[in-house]
Amino acid sequence: MSAGQACQWSPIVGRLIGAFYFDSRPVPAENEAWARALLGEGDREAVHTHPGLLMECAAWPGDRPKDQGRFVSRDGDVCTWDGRIDNRAELLLRLGPDLPEGPSDSALALKVYRIGGIDGFRDLIGDWSLAIWDAKSRTLVLASDYAGIRPLYYHHSLHRLLWSSSLSALVEGTGSRLLDEEYVAGFLARGQAALRTPYRDVLPVPPGHAVCVTQQRIATRAFWSLPVDRTVEYQDERYYEEQLRILFREAVGVRLRDDSPVCAELSGGLDSSSVASMAGEISAARGAPSGLVTFSYTHKDSPDERYFRIVERERSLSGVHFDLGQFPYVAANQAGNAAPAWWGPLFAELARHMDRIGSAVLLTGQLGDFIMGNSADDSEQVADHLDRRHYIQAAREAFAWSQSQQVPIYPILWRAVRTKYFSWTGSSVPNEAAATRSAGVISLTRGLGKRLASADPGGLGDSGWRAAAPGRRRRFRALSEMLLARKLQAPETLEHISYSHPFAHRPLVEFMLSIPPAVACRPGEPRRLMRRAFAGLLPPSILKRQSKAAFVAVYRQALLPMAAEALRDTGRMRSVELGFVDRDSVTRRLRAFVDGLECNENQLRQIILFEFWLRNRWESGLAAPPRGNRAPIGGPNFFPFQVASPT
Repeated sequence: MSAGQACQWSPIVGRLIGAFYFDSRPVPAENEAWARALLGEGDREAVHTHPGLLMECAAWPGDRPKDQGRFVSRDGDVCTWDGRIDNRAELLLRLGPDLPEGPSDSALALKVYRIGGIDGFRDLIGDWSLAIWDAKSRTLVLASDYAGIRPLYYHHSLHRLLWSSSLSALVEGTGSRLLDEEYVAGFLARGQAALRTPYRDVLPVPPGHAVCVTQQRIATRAFWSLPVDRTVEYQDERYYEEQLRILFREAVGVRLRDDSPVCAELSGGLDSSSVASMAGEISAARGAPSGLVTFSYTHKDSPDERYFRIVERERSLSGVHFDLGQFPYVAANQAGNAAPAWWGPLFAELARHMDRIGSAVLLTGQLGDFIMGNSADDSEQVADHLDRRHYIQAAREAFAWSQSQQVPIYPILWRAVRTKYFSWTGSSVPNEAAATRSAGVISLTRGLGKRLASADPGGLGDSGWRAAAPGRRRRFRALSEMLLARKLQAPETLEHISYSHPFAHRPLVEFMLSIPPAVACRPGEPRRLMRRAFAGLLPPSILKRQSKAAFVAVYRQALLPMAAEALRDTGRMRSVELGFVDRDSVTRRLRAFVDGLECNENQLRQIILFEFWLRNRWESGLAAPPRGNRAPIGGPNFFPFQVASPT
């Protein structure tokens, strides 16, 4: 598909559902009832069954013609599909002769697998997850795109494997209650836990990987890796600008639909403004009658409003403004469903509004900060000069960064030396090491702190970023950690729409990671390439914008009543009862937060969110009492979770 070309095939947005019994026993009636309950009324007869196998893609009402999300070959191979293929035209040219007429994305994906195996999934560019049944080898394959934007989970037991793209559906269908302590530790300390869910026996399919399941074993295999060995260098910097414009136009264009309205978040920052402006430009060029609707979020004294109104006016956009006082960051009764989550009230309102206007696509500016070089400190570029033995240039580079940051030159030089000669790489999370060393700062109990220290994502990301050049290593590490934690995944409330991020378009990401870092960011010039390339796209006031609105007051307003409620009896906090959080430490910090004092607020937010998520799950009455595991810490109170014993 050429850049900006109209999307000729609508993305499939639905739920992948399935069960695989290793001994080929008939799928029990309760599993089939679970799958059928998730299907639309018109698709209840469309569950695909085979001895020991059940699989389907349950379409959201009105989203697609029947069976576009599932393809069954003549020899019994099956593919169920959730997502969008961006390079569809290219694949059709390459694979055309043996494809059925008017092939669906599921048929294309199955063909790619049959030709190239697991490695063939690298050819599928887009936001997607899939399940494939290989009839000849009796192998089930579950896979997600490189960024893991469309969710996919699985539950493994001795005799079977169940999977679903809905965590809530899978937890309900399996009765999973066993909390994963490594997830809890990671979530409370850092707000994320790579390759984990809240439930010990439910796992996410890693981005850029396939999970291959046979009767004998389960194996995980990568089909995409970080482009650490790829370099793109032009003699004329204008070529970088031209290529960035081409790739960004393609990134936005493939995500638009001509048959229904498209929505886009608009904050007035460079990223969201670029997405909205490009989407408006492409829609106008196509003559799309449905237009573009932007969503902006307002609060008292917000500096964003001036800027997003400029974009609305310049691009003649239809803007909808949501008051974050009415749809807050979090609410005591909306702290997530199957997993703790922020912005539940707002996402619920976005979903209602999109349903009313008939929109199935929401574009965001996520990942733009990272990809476009929005960094005041990219002084790792000094290490690249050391790597090339250009010592005078390294000193000049370090001096330039020290001047722009107004810090001494010596720490910058020392960090570059450590990066080059000692294989040291700075953390992608500022001050993470200092925070995790002190249990008093983050309030985790000693036992959970040990779980945090021992947590290991299985090494899936290490082999990639460690092979990068010294000056690029931290960027690759940051991207690896974001992807493994599925930070770009669609929120559960918005899983029924195409929730997509143009800045995560894989060709764009690979290009920006392959060019010299100095092209994208220089001392005192963050987003250097972006500002030059998008000079004709963005209004001048947006292009020159340096600041970004902070939601600190919005966060605090939402969390204060929840913190006050927790303070009424911290001894009865669920996270304290279960032995996750130290009572004395969290009590001191909650009091400091209520009084407006220093309390490591960023991390305390995670504790408050997790606490109220636990309470809501307990009070829902949907769970069974613990069985066959150690009792929750804190007494005889019924709690709908078991806590996983350390292994």
